[in-house]
Amino acid sequence: MSTRKRVICLALAPLLLSSCATMDEKTQGAAVGAALGCAAGALLAQVTSNDPGTACAAGAVVGGLIGYQRARNNEIEEARKAAEATTTSVAGAKTTPVQTEVVQVTDKESGKTEPVKAFKSVSVDIPVSQLNTAEGREAMRKLNDYARKVATERGETVDMTVAVAPDKTGKTKVATQQTREAAGKGAVVRNVVADTRIPPNVQRVTIEVKNPSRIEV
Repeated sequence: MSTRKRVICLALAPLLLSSCATMDEKTQGAAVGAALGCAAGALLAQVTSNDPGTACAAGAVVGGLIGYQRARNNEIEEARKAAEATTTSVAGAKTTPVQTEVVQVTDKESGKTEPVKAFKSVSVDIPVSQLNTAEGREAMRKLNDYARKVATERGETVDMTVAVAPDKTGKTKVATQQTREAAGKGAVVRNVVADTRIPPNVQRVTIEVKNPSRIEV
């Protein structure tokens, strides 16, 4: 590929990346993916001897979808790691599989739509007896850090619910409360609630987000 042809794609990459300044945090991964897709398109043009400008545009379209998918995959993997860190370090802790849901992602330019699996929620049961141990506190720190990270990167509200079994009167063993913590352009809303489904002497921590059924990138 000639130097002039290389410049066509490389010149577009910073434009795509600079547009992140006007995007919310949620879509920045898609923009970065588009820039990477442009580079991939230019490489494809070199191999196939096609027009680099056209290949760059095609790469950007694919990259946008890939960028969004990559961001969602990272959330799922990090949720799994945060939950597993709790079960491996805190005696008696248990976790359920990370819950996901499908988002139909459409590229604005091409109109192409792809299903993308997105993080929905993760729950961890921590024995009350372990909450004030060093391991219990560290587990809660990691779960809180994950909730903040998702809220910051998405620029949205993340719900973090601490549920405990009600006592004989039907009330919680701790004061019901709600707090809100800013995280970038998003926030983490924490609730303490009573839940009859929770085993006695266990605290269930659930981190949950709201995903759209469809989105354009």
